Amino acid sequence: MFLLESFILSITMAADAMCAAASDGIKEHDIKLSKGFLIALSFGVFQFIMPVIGYFISFAVYEYIQFYIPWIAFGIMALLGIKSLVDGIKEFKSSINEERNSLDTTKVKPLEIFIQSIATSIDALSVGFTLTASTSNVSEAMLTCGIIGLVTMLLSFLCVIFGKKIGIYIEKYASIISGLIFIALSIKFLVEAIMLVL
Repeated sequence: MFLLESFILSITMAADAMCAAASDGIKEHDIKLSKGFLIALSFGVFQFIMPVIGYFISFAVYEYIQFYIPWIAFGIMALLGIKSLVDGIKEFKSSINEERNSLDTTKVKPLEIFIQSIATSIDALSVGFTLTASTSNVSEAMLTCGIIGLVTMLLSFLCVIFGKKIGIYIEKYASIISGLIFIALSIKFLVEAIMLVL
């Protein structure tokens, strides 16, 4: 029962990373599998680390930082979304003006992957906090965190591949679509933040 609950939790926690990974695949539609794996690995590592951090610091500071977690995630995702939208609009205008047969592929930069990894996993701190309430067994908690990281990595890699496949057909709008996905994620975090206030 414990493993099943951990697996279901990990799929839920992986959702944001999956969206970001698909967005990266759409944006850089000729992405190499090795880079796609590195993106997925980055998401998986952060989805593992964040609940571990949350687990060990929850006893001391949870009540002080709980309120700010969704706001931070909202801010990061909103900035990523706006940047992608602006880049996408510039590329689209450039393609119309120059009447090129094909667009240069937008590259997903390492810093962008790092920021996405933090933004999509920051709410996983909360999972670490809740793990302290559900289990006092450290090894059980670490196993749950490991499952979350592994499932996130695998699903994110599949989403990068999916994004890559459809990115070929929508290359003119790739960065715009990517930006809209990030903005949608930021709205999700904003709603979570507002719900904490109410």
